[in-house]
Amino acid sequence: MTANTPRPFKWDRVVRFSHWLIAALFFANMSVTEESSDIHRWFGYVILGALVLRLIWGMLTHSEARLTRFIPSLSTARAHFSNLIRGRDHTSSGHNPAAALMIWGLWGLLLVTILTGWTMTQSGEELEWLEEVHEFAANATLVLVTIHVSAAILMSRYGKRNYIKSMLR
Repeated sequence: MTANTPRPFKWDRVVRFSHWLIAALFFANMSVTEESSDIHRWFGYVILGALVLRLIWGMLTHSEARLTRFIPSLSTARAHFSNLIRGRDHTSSGHNPAAALMIWGLWGLLLVTILTGWTMTQSGEELEWLEEVHEFAANATLVLVTIHVSAAILMSRYGKRNYIKSMLR
């Protein structure tokens, strides 16, 4: 690496830990655990804990993981996509404007999924509408995860920064 070459970006340990824990347990709950089983519920609680940890960390840290460094905005995301189409890559560290929307959307859907799941366990009765909201939020999260992973792969392949390596180091 020469003196003019910027150091590759790397997410801190709290971000990587919470990211991969949430990803692994969400995937397990979507594909392996049985709905309404104890392990399914506990995985949901651990996801909530990891999400709360990440949000608290985002308020305390002064790194690129700070929540105020990636405020979601449709107009900045549109401008970001416009720049990408014109061949101008987003080169700053941290989340780009489109990723900011994605991350906040994922967090919001995860919270809806967890809160509706918890409410179903607490109600003691079968509330079909709540189960439908829970399933919709989980499936919508899966759709966003698919877009998120695809975008990270594409941006790593064709952009100036390897988003995959920044989350693995």
